[in-house]
Amino acid sequence: MKRLPCQSIFLTTLVIGVTACQPAPEPEMQTDAPTVRLEVREPVTVPTDQHPGISVGPRLVTLPDGSVLVGRGEVSLTTSDSGATWDVGPAIARPHLLPLRDGSYFFLQGRGFTGDEPGLFSLQMAHVQSLDEDATDERISWSPATARVDRWAPLTADNETEVDYLGVGGPFLELEDGTLLAACYGNFKGDTVPMVGFAATSGQKWFKYRTYLLASSDGGVNWEYLSTIAYDGDTGQESFCEPAMADLGGGELLAVMRTGRFAPMFQARSLDGGKTWQKPESMHILGLAPQMILLENGALVCSFGWRRLKIGYGHGLNDEGGPYPAAARDYQERYRQDVGIENPSVAAGDYVMVSLDKGKTWSEPRKIAEPLTSGYTLLAASGPDTVLVMSARLTLPGQSPERHLEIWEREWPQWSDKSVVVRVARKIRVVL
Repeated sequence: MKRLPCQSIFLTTLVIGVTACQPAPEPEMQTDAPTVRLEVREPVTVPTDQHPGISVGPRLVTLPDGSVLVGRGEVSLTTSDSGATWDVGPAIARPHLLPLRDGSYFFLQGRGFTGDEPGLFSLQMAHVQSLDEDATDERISWSPATARVDRWAPLTADNETEVDYLGVGGPFLELEDGTLLAACYGNFKGDTVPMVGFAATSGQKWFKYRTYLLASSDGGVNWEYLSTIAYDGDTGQESFCEPAMADLGGGELLAVMRTGRFAPMFQARSLDGGKTWQKPESMHILGLAPQMILLENGALVCSFGWRRLKIGYGHGLNDEGGPYPAAARDYQERYRQDVGIENPSVAAGDYVMVSLDKGKTWSEPRKIAEPLTSGYTLLAASGPDTVLVMSARLTLPGQSPERHLEIWEREWPQWSDKSVVVRVARKIRVVL
């Protein structure tokens, strides 16, 4: 995907020309997409702090009646008016949840541990007909499931612990033929290119990630490695990870991936249901953990964010050579011209952008939340032409916004346990 240099990524109007900043030299990338207008409602605080038993999961879930659910555990929260008001919802089992086309729900406990056979991992799954009656931890009926990833290798997390299990965290899709897909990331045997900014203190090894796809043709009982969406051992500071994925119909899938703290998101496309993938392309914009949804009106919406530079990282990685400063230097050396932002810290926050041609071109990103946010948005459809975007705002009670940013940059390890995450939701309407 190509994009011409733009003067600013900030918009002063709600009218966005989706082709203005990104004509593409390749014929297949050109489009005459019309103008789209975004109507962004003022943010509403989501009352998660009033429910200690709630665990905010990795995704919002759109239910069959159009309402949106957030949270798992003793309670969840639901909204039927795109986040304006919230009600206490049902207790939901903590694993990953996918609404299916027939109105039922698929659950997967996403940590798979090795057994007697290398490359074969044990999981648990369940199908339920109703969230209200049979989706609690006590009532759900779990069944064994397996996942086979022969080349899987353990990885080291940011906190220096070894991840010795297969993480199947999605996003999940159900294709028209009933096939279930799960986009994952991690390391395979032979993935040994080191990440920048991570120095081992006692033998840990951080290697650049790959994003890959698992598939199940029997309702989630057995999962098999299907394909690698993206891996080159070079792109970004961390390479391809934290994927979003959308089913565009007719076997066409689009994946959008993070590649680092200060590195552009990349996207890759499949035209055969995920069996093979085209070469990943830079999206020319920074982003962490993108989220993506295709609306009924044909608009493809992507939300994402990124954080400001942080020197005091923690976990023994506090000096100027830590992951954030190293990523900032790598950005200036490799990606500043590609992205077009001189100082990523100044532009940090949460964003939304829209494509009207299945991701061939994207609108100029619209900033919806200022720092300090986690950069990890949640996104769900809340109507034929509307989405609900949730931001996680990091706050330090009693500190001014200016002092807050100073603490984030230089003193965060000493303050992180005092921070409070406030979740805010914004309704965004895509007007064609």
